[in-house]
Amino acid sequence: MSRFAVFALVLFLGACSTAAPEETATPEELEAASGPAAGPTPVLPGDVAMLRVEESAAVGPVVADRDHYTLYFDEKDGTNPPSSVCVEAECTLVWIPLLAAGGQVEAPTVDAKLVGTFKRPDGLDQVTIGGHPVYRYVDDEQAGDAVGHGVDGRFAIAPNGAKASR
Repeated sequence: MSRFAVFALVLFLGACSTAAPEETATPEELEAASGPAAGPTPVLPGDVAMLRVEESAAVGPVVADRDHYTLYFDEKDGTNPPSSVCVEAECTLVWIPLLAAGGQVEAPTVDAKLVGTFKRPDGLDQVTIGGHPVYRYVDDEQAGDAVGHGVDGRFAIAPNGAKASR
């Protein structure tokens, strides 16, 4: 093979193997592309659930989670034994079950006799108050909101395990 042919072959192969420049996005572009968050971040299965009593301007004293979001119960759920009718994705994406790894719940301002957990059909432990499984509502945009109170038979839960009301 002539030197010219070798040179041409090396030049050709080099041109073929040149990688295209990578495109990079700024953090602002990445955030904009991801769209708005669907709602508050739920307590993850590996976390210890935290409960606290807080005052809601809309409904009075309520139980809230670690991030100060109001917790709700569904009148259709079972309480003895606890069970949830909210097991399908369409429901759990709107009414986010409050989970606790291995039933670990810290509730220094809630009566310990009212706090418990039960196993959901997916095997995760969901927190209960007064036997009621509890949830966060996706449309509560900030801590202290109680937008879900009265929606589809769901109510903010008071520290005594009943429906919150002024």
